[in-house]
Amino acid sequence: MNDLTVAQDIQSLFAAHSAEVDFLQARKLDDTIGLCLSGGGYRAMIYHTGALIRLNELGFLPRLGEVASVSGGSITAGLLALRWPDLHFDENNRAVNFDEVFVLPLLRFSGKGIDIKAALYGLLPGYTAADSIVRAYDRHLFHGACLQDITDCPRFTFMATNLQTGSGWRFGKSYAADYRVGMISRPVIPLARVVAASSAFPPILSPVHIDLSGESVQPTAGADLHREPFTMTAVLADGGIYDNLGLERVWKRCRTILVSNAGRTIPEVGRPTGRWIGQMFRTLSLIQQQAEHSRRRILFGMANGGQRQVAYWSIDAASAHYAVPDALPLSTEEAAAAAALRTRLNPFSPDERRL
Repeated sequence: MNDLTVAQDIQSLFAAHSAEVDFLQARKLDDTIGLCLSGGGYRAMIYHTGALIRLNELGFLPRLGEVASVSGGSITAGLLALRWPDLHFDENNRAVNFDEVFVLPLLRFSGKGIDIKAALYGLLPGYTAADSIVRAYDRHLFHGACLQDITDCPRFTFMATNLQTGSGWRFGKSYAADYRVGMISRPVIPLARVVAASSAFPPILSPVHIDLSGESVQPTAGADLHREPFTMTAVLADGGIYDNLGLERVWKRCRTILVSNAGRTIPEVGRPTGRWIGQMFRTLSLIQQQAEHSRRRILFGMANGGQRQVAYWSIDAASAHYAVPDALPLSTEEAAAAAALRTRLNPFSPDERRL
């Protein structure tokens, strides 16, 4: 049974409550558009860049009110958030310098491998792989910028998973917060470190430590862990552990949701390994995949029940799947090849980028 069938099966659940309290207990929905960028390493970074190129061609970028991202999607979102003020929009709301300002720097970066170097660096006493990733992001993309250097609108939110609390840390320009720890107003955390935390794939590239001692962490309702060590240092890993679609921020605030999913489907294995390590990694991957499927079913159910307007596209679906008359040609085989690309931060060839 596919996700669409399940969504239709549970449509009545959402329809029955559509006139009552929102299914996700959203206090107030804004009549705005939110874009979610999923995880998936460089594969996700490149895929979301392509999606943003298409949104720009349609004159859609200035209509975005929220952009939420996790993991590889945060690399893309981080550069877009930083370079947004440099974009020049014409009378059709298209950024005429989009390639120069945003696309080409990301494509150049996708040709640089940083994960193996980071792993080796982490073997040295007193050093971590995460610190190497932070430096690489800063050197090639962010150049010393902090969260206060990104655009105000649209509002960008970078998600990471708090290994201390099991909840999510949300980082934006106006505030950073973990609902169990508290909130920081106008954080000055380096953008490279925030993106590194969001894309800190375990166990090699995580954890990323963010020093909060220089920030004022204020208590909020429900912040049962507003105390040391939680308010002094955030110990973070990939945002995809908590929510690999980046939905959490957007679907509780936006009436219209766009989801770009570069997640990789776990392949079938006729003879699964009996080795403990292999079993462990496959089991964890399957658990994460099922969590993502559950979120997708809720998303489609809300769309079918009229609680949200949703546009969803994924890397593993051919263009014919969407029944769009002017879609770029993409066969089932090409979509499968793109979806099978590795979840890494190592160099992607020109042919792989074109997929």
